[in-house]
Amino acid sequence: MLEQSQSDTLQTGDRAPDFSLSAANRPEVFSLSEAFARGPAILEFLRGTW
Repeated sequence: MLEQSQSDTLQTGDRAPDFSLSAANRPEVFSLSEAFARGPAILEFLRGTW
C-alpha cells in the first residue's frame, strides 16, 4: 500500500494533478487537463463491485 504524508493529501479546493485513463466502454482516453481546457471539472470517485 502506498503511504501519503499529510502534505501530499489534496484538500477541498485543491487542483488535482493531471492524469489520463482509458474509457471503460469507448476507445477514447480521458485527460483531466483536456477537461480543464473546456472549463471547471468535478471529480467523483465511486467504489464499485463488478
